[in-house]
Amino acid sequence: MLIDLKLTGKTVLIFGGGKIGEKKARKFSQANPTVIVVSKDFTDGLKRLSQQEKLKLVEAEVEVNSPSTTSLISKSDLVIVATGNPKLNEDIANEARKRGILVCAVDMPSISDFYLPAIAYVGEIRIAISTGGKSPAMARILRKRVEEVITKEDVLQVALQHYARNLAKSCIPDEKARRSVLYQIIQNPNVKQLLKESNLKEAETLAKQIIENY
Repeated sequence: MLIDLKLTGKTVLIFGGGKIGEKKARKFSQANPTVIVVSKDFTDGLKRLSQQEKLKLVEAEVEVNSPSTTSLISKSDLVIVATGNPKLNEDIANEARKRGILVCAVDMPSISDFYLPAIAYVGEIRIAISTGGKSPAMARILRKRVEEVITKEDVLQVALQHYARNLAKSCIPDEKARRSVLYQIIQNPNVKQLLKESNLKEAETLAKQIIENY
């Protein structure tokens, strides 16, 4: 089951300052949590992200039983382990799980509570593709295919539906009726043509008329 977590105000703790740790840090930083990366060494990319105040670096030898490590784990909401040392990854995962904290060990699905899917980003549309940890390479390939299929019209339709949904809530009290009129807007050929022409404002005007005349 894929779940889109709201991470604003949460803390994501990443063990591992290499390329994989950097990749995970970049992905999580887009969701506006507090991202902390713990490692003895860091990539130049992580150092730049730290200078831009997008994350915090903690320079330390990762030792499972050290007070600093256990303290960081206890204060986190999600833990990602990417140290490159399978035994160390497993030990950290166990420590996080003891504290009821969800953990993902990179390339070790058997000890992970969740997987990090490949995310296709097109405008405000996000589509997650997961292979259950079996093939990250295929997840990336499928992500690229999805990004090629989604059109600019689809992106604008999302923006239009956001506008129309809020308007319909104030005009149409019945939920089933609101759902029906929103689908009418999606399927309306004149609306589609306006969005193909990138004319969102006129599409909103037409959507308003459809809602008010429902």
